[in-house]
Amino acid sequence: MTPEDAESFERTLELGKEIAASLPDHDVLGRWMAHHIGDLIIRAETASEAEADDVRRETATAVLALWNHRAALPISRPPLDTFGPVFTALERLSEPQDPWDFYRMFQRGSEPSEDDMAAAPLLRIALNLEEIVRRVVRTIVTVAAREAADREAKWLRLSDHVENDEQRAARDAILELARTLETYAGDADGQPAAGDTRLSKLITDLLRAEAQLAEARGALEDRLPGNRSESESGGPV
Repeated sequence: MTPEDAESFERTLELGKEIAASLPDHDVLGRWMAHHIGDLIIRAETASEAEADDVRRETATAVLALWNHRAALPISRPPLDTFGPVFTALERLSEPQDPWDFYRMFQRGSEPSEDDMAAAPLLRIALNLEEIVRRVVRTIVTVAAREAADREAKWLRLSDHVENDEQRAARDAILELARTLETYAGDADGQPAAGDTRLSKLITDLLRAEAQLAEARGALEDRLPGNRSESESGGPV
C-alpha cells in the first residue's frame, strides 16, 4: 500500500467510525450496521500483514458503500442532507435574470417595454419591486448556503478524499453559486463576504425593500377615489 493509499484508508476508517457513532442504538438496523462497520474497522486495524490488504479493501468498500447510500441511513438528518433544498433555490437564482423573469408574469417576448412603463407608471413600480425582492431572496439563500456548509463541516472534512460523490459535487456547486451570487450582488473584489458582512447586506436590502414597498403603497393610495378627487380639486393628497 502506497503512502497515499494508506492516508486515504485512514481517512476512510475515520469516516466509518463517525458513521457508526451516528447510528442510533434504539434502531435494530442502525445497531446492526454500527456493529458490522465497527467489526470491520477492528479487523482492519488488527489484521496481520498477510491479511491486511484484503481486510482493508473489504472495510473501505463497506464504508464507502454506506457513505454512498447515506440518505437511507436510519438517522434523523443524514450527512450533507442540509444542502438539498438550498441547492434547488440557488440553481434558479444563480444567473443574472432579465427584467420580469423572477415571477415570470409575462410570456417571454411580451414583457412591458419602456414605453409601456412610461404610459403605466405602476408597471415600473412593479418591476422595481420584483428586482428588490429578488435581491432579498438571493441574499437570504446565500446566507442559508453558508450556514449549511457550517452545519455539515464535520462530514465535509471527513469525506473530502472521496471521489465521484454526487452530493459532495452538488455541495461544491452550491458554494460556487453562492460566490457567484455574492459577486453579482456587488462584492467589488469578487470574494465571498464574511458572515457579518452578508447579514449587513441583507439588512440593507430589506431596508431598500421597505422603501420600495412604501413607494408602491403611496402610489396606490394616490389612486384611491377620495385622494384622487382631492388631488384634482387642488386639496390635500
